[in-house]
Amino acid sequence: MLSNYCVIAGISILFLAGCLMHLSENDIFSKCVIIKFRKLIYVLALEIIIDNVFVFLADRTAAGIEVPITLLYLIKSLELVLNLVVAFLVFEIFYNKKANARDKLINGLRRIMLTMIALSVFLQLAPLLGGSLFYISSDGVYHRGELMFVYVSILLLSISVLIYTIIIFSNKTQSIMRNTLISFAVILVGSVLLRAVFPNDNYDYLCLSIAVLFLLMYYSHVTLRVDPLTRLLNRQVYMRLVEKIDYTTIFIMIDANNFKSINDTFGHECGDQTLKQFANVILEAYGKYAYCFRIGGDEFCAILKPEVFDKMVAETDFCDAYSMAEKFMERLDDLIKTRAEANEGSSSYLKHGVSQGYGIYYADESRPSIEENMPLRNVIELADKRMYLNKEKFRAKHPETVDIREEATERAKVVYEPSTPELIDDKA
Repeated sequence: MLSNYCVIAGISILFLAGCLMHLSENDIFSKCVIIKFRKLIYVLALEIIIDNVFVFLADRTAAGIEVPITLLYLIKSLELVLNLVVAFLVFEIFYNKKANARDKLINGLRRIMLTMIALSVFLQLAPLLGGSLFYISSDGVYHRGELMFVYVSILLLSISVLIYTIIIFSNKTQSIMRNTLISFAVILVGSVLLRAVFPNDNYDYLCLSIAVLFLLMYYSHVTLRVDPLTRLLNRQVYMRLVEKIDYTTIFIMIDANNFKSINDTFGHECGDQTLKQFANVILEAYGKYAYCFRIGGDEFCAILKPEVFDKMVAETDFCDAYSMAEKFMERLDDLIKTRAEANEGSSSYLKHGVSQGYGIYYADESRPSIEENMPLRNVIELADKRMYLNKEKFRAKHPETVDIREEATERAKVVYEPSTPELIDDKA
């Protein structure tokens, strides 16, 4: 048994060592994320070592060498608690204290994870309360107690919260890798089930080590796809999506009004904060229906997801798709206007409006278009042209910035004249 444990533990440690080597060469992740991954790997490696120490001492007990049973209890208890700590450290990878400071849902999930750790510690006191989480016989053999199902339930609940948190993170970054996430979830649940079926084997640690590799793959995928400043999808992803679009969709090109004046007047740090604020509102307005990109500078783009166009046509009262597209773009305009009015008197970057333009691409050539059989590149050029025409119209009519509420009947192509804005933390 000990030799089998050592082999599996060795393979698991090798997997984790490979992850550490990857992190040492990683220049994509932030320093904070790298530190979080390293903490996870170190704690998991410690748990594997502790488990092997327990088996080694239990084996000596079975051979007739005296080992204090209390020591075995303490080692096994520490191992069980570390299971929940490992789950929490995975959660921490997807938790940003600054960005999630006011996110009640994420902070609530974090409290649940911490509560699960506290409950696991409390369960170790079960023998003092007349119950038994586990017990170790005089020959050093580990046995489950009648309360072990409570611990397993706590562990499965923690895994469920963890998976849900990753899905929330994925939605915010528009980067769901369904197959990878499913594999990750299956491996985590499988590790628990393996330990349940084979309580005296350590196949679960091999599963957890492999899960760390999947986690690295997933996080690398997210990091490479998103723009580091705005957290929207980046230009590279935009170009690849354009290359393979084969469904009817709407392209919406978006450009911030008077953005250059923000950089020139208040500095580039203020400009960065402005872009973050616009990105958050664009994602809130369009994220449910479209892929949202930052394609350069203060230029953004939204592309309807598959099947959304037909659903919108079925649900709209407009007689043509172009009126429908114009109406859809009002989602962003209205949200900017609402946020601007809500933040009146404060330094909100959402006081600045945007210009938008659209183009409709028909995958089915038999369907109508502005030009018959219009190629995709022409649709994008049309959306871009419309956006710039709207911007020029705005500049001609409003050479000076004005209060957006005075132009409520128009698209939000106007801005407040802000006082020197304070730099504020990004809330998303």
